[in-house]
Amino acid sequence: MKIFLTIFFGFIAGVVGGMGMGGGTFLIPLFQFLNYGQKSIQAANLISFLPMAVIALVFHFKNGLVKTKGLLYVIVPAVAFSVGGALLTNNAKPQFLKVCFGIFFLIMGGVELFGSIKKIKSDRKKD
Repeated sequence: MKIFLTIFFGFIAGVVGGMGMGGGTFLIPLFQFLNYGQKSIQAANLISFLPMAVIALVFHFKNGLVKTKGLLYVIVPAVAFSVGGALLTNNAKPQFLKVCFGIFFLIMGGVELFGSIKKIKSDRKKD
């Protein structure tokens, strides 16, 4: 049953990711529901992100939406911080990762909430 639910949750995350929200938003809490370890959950999320990112990049290139000027200024720090983050999380306790991830979700939720409120107020002033 756990295998079926894992595949089903992965499918849901893929559908949601295809709509633009990001499948990890659902995948991580659903995998926690199945009692997978925090590091396994994050690894599965990152691995599932790679094919979606490659496909999105191909489409963005085809549509001329990728600016290549200054690309190294983005790629080099991204790779460096990714490796650093992987090394840090490899040595971190799972409970610490859960707390950090929860704090991250709370902050992002607050940012989205206040951004939405600001947009609604802005739209009402236009009317």
